[in-house]
Amino acid sequence: MNQLFRLMWSWCTSETDASSLTLHKYLSEFPGLVHFVYVDRTTGRFLAPDMADCAHMLNPHTVRAIVSRALSSFREGYGGAAWRRGALHACALQWWERRGVPVRPARPPHPAAARALPPPGHLRAAFYRQLVDLAFPTDSQGVSIKELICIHLGLVPAATAVQQARRLAHSVHELAGYKPTLATDLL
Repeated sequence: MNQLFRLMWSWCTSETDASSLTLHKYLSEFPGLVHFVYVDRTTGRFLAPDMADCAHMLNPHTVRAIVSRALSSFREGYGGAAWRRGALHACALQWWERRGVPVRPARPPHPAAARALPPPGHLRAAFYRQLVDLAFPTDSQGVSIKELICIHLGLVPAATAVQQARRLAHSVHELAGYKPTLATDLL
């Protein structure tokens, strides 16, 4: 387990960079973090560590169950959720950006309206396009949806998990070579 992350890009690209992120770096920066899934729903790209690096702590079934619960929370109209699953602590966040800058809708979509949309799940499903239209009815041009699901081992206070998720999102931006002028080229 010499390296924590081997980058797994979506089918849109074949780039990888396993050398820049080591286990020791992330153990000190993000104590307890064992896995994450970062998704750009607008471009249909995602980034996640290789499951082989955390196989002794986490199995694919558990990750799928946590992602499923996060999607259920988003479908209920929540922009964030934190919960425990045995010894694991999960934190899921969803936010909007326009040209790389976080934006807030004037009026967040009503949970009943979000529940009425088709189920989320596919990277670029109708749910996400319609959710952007609900959140920004007069100007949805250039708005993208981002999601980050973090899985920590052990007890992590919700505030700490959210803070680490925010820092991890910034690290992913830097890792991916994010340029503020190219908002759609996030990953």
